[in-house]
Amino acid sequence: MSFEPTGPTDVVRTTAPVAPPDVVTSEFIGDLHFHHEYPTDETVDKLFDQLDFQRGCQSFLRNITASSMYSFREGLRRDLGVTSASQIVVWEDQFDARSLLLTPNSETVYGLTYLDLKADGPTVCEVAPGMLGLVNDMWMREVTNIGPAGPDQGRGGRFLFVPPGYDGELPPYGFHVARPKTYGVWFLLRGMRTPDGSSAEAIALQRQTKIYPLAEMDDPRETVVVNASGKDLDTIHPIDFRFFSDLATLVSEEHPEAIDAETAGMLATIGIAHGQPFEPDERMQRILAEAAKVGSAMALATSYRTRLPLQRYDDRQWIEIGNTGYPYYELDGHTMLSGLSLMGWFATGSSIAMTTPPPGKGSAYMWTYRDGDGHWLDGGNTYELTLPAGVPAANFWSVVIYDVWTRSMLANGQPAASLNSFADLDTNEDGSVTVTFGPEPPAAGTSNWIRTIPGKGWFTILRLYGPVDGYFDHTWKPTDIDTA
Repeated sequence: MSFEPTGPTDVVRTTAPVAPPDVVTSEFIGDLHFHHEYPTDETVDKLFDQLDFQRGCQSFLRNITASSMYSFREGLRRDLGVTSASQIVVWEDQFDARSLLLTPNSETVYGLTYLDLKADGPTVCEVAPGMLGLVNDMWMREVTNIGPAGPDQGRGGRFLFVPPGYDGELPPYGFHVARPKTYGVWFLLRGMRTPDGSSAEAIALQRQTKIYPLAEMDDPRETVVVNASGKDLDTIHPIDFRFFSDLATLVSEEHPEAIDAETAGMLATIGIAHGQPFEPDERMQRILAEAAKVGSAMALATSYRTRLPLQRYDDRQWIEIGNTGYPYYELDGHTMLSGLSLMGWFATGSSIAMTTPPPGKGSAYMWTYRDGDGHWLDGGNTYELTLPAGVPAANFWSVVIYDVWTRSMLANGQPAASLNSFADLDTNEDGSVTVTFGPEPPAAGTSNWIRTIPGKGWFTILRLYGPVDGYFDHTWKPTDIDTA
């Protein structure tokens, strides 16, 4: 008995797909094979590998900030023995390349630690007047500022950090109260040198810091200063499978609502979920290792050759923080993912004070990876940078150069890979200062020279501490870094 159609045997398609041919070629993943319209087993496996790889790359980019915070804390624990919030790390001598931190300044006196609100409960931090500080949670989100941009307005005082979900009794007054979204909290204080370049006062202020659980307020434990100067310290996140293993550990130990549902959902697709063991099989380990490798290269590219409009001057290579969305990475109702991965790769810490410093206070930054012709900075070449007279910094300025991949101070054989306005620098007749970068000492002398290393790239940050007019109105402009 033959079939006689009584309904349609074909349909008009406008946007609906037609069945694919037996082989579909993708520009990105090669040939996809189909049989009777269904994908073959091998093609299904290929598609799932690609899907997990893509989700791994996106999870890497979206969570660089978290891995960075985790690795920073692990480095302090492993290399310096800092296991308590009442241990504060201070660099009492000039910061140098032995400490691997994301883009630190060699001229600032840093003091830092991690609070553990899960173990200690509400925690008190007493800060001396005159300190600059920023406090971030474990996804590098701003919790509060300390200093002129903070609730203390530069007067110092007592800050009280309350764990997420805490509903116990708190003092009714006497504290600047902050409620981070995570149990782990990165606490950083910066002391400034005096006009003669001395760090003694800043170190003394750092030593006045006290950190203790609120429960011990009547008899607080001692805060111990750990001097990190001259010690090897690695706080940089890995770019291999360990990235995801560390991230899984952090997600599991943190508050279940530390991250938004979409970020948590993406992580769950690659096996990272709060309260669940992270047990990837051999296939998934291989894919995530590859995702970390490619994701790190993507992060570097989005940071060093950004597609965001960050150029500070129309006729210079210098870029700045403004249009990254930092520190909240939100604009017109959307998350600025490129800005988030850019700053997560490039720096540690989020603070609104870094985007809008008060005139004469705080700090301003501009940086570059390229010479005046747009080429990557090359350690085998010699370059010059001229800072015109009247650098708009009420306190001081500094130029520091960094390693491309560690994003830490370049280990160039000098005490520090930097120069600053405290140093005895040669000045040009018009009051400008010319800085030389290159592998060999200039014939004119080494006072204005920062050594670079042949075969290695580098980049630099120009910092203005206490920026004033000239910076804000863009009328003061450093030259590009040009081949000498």
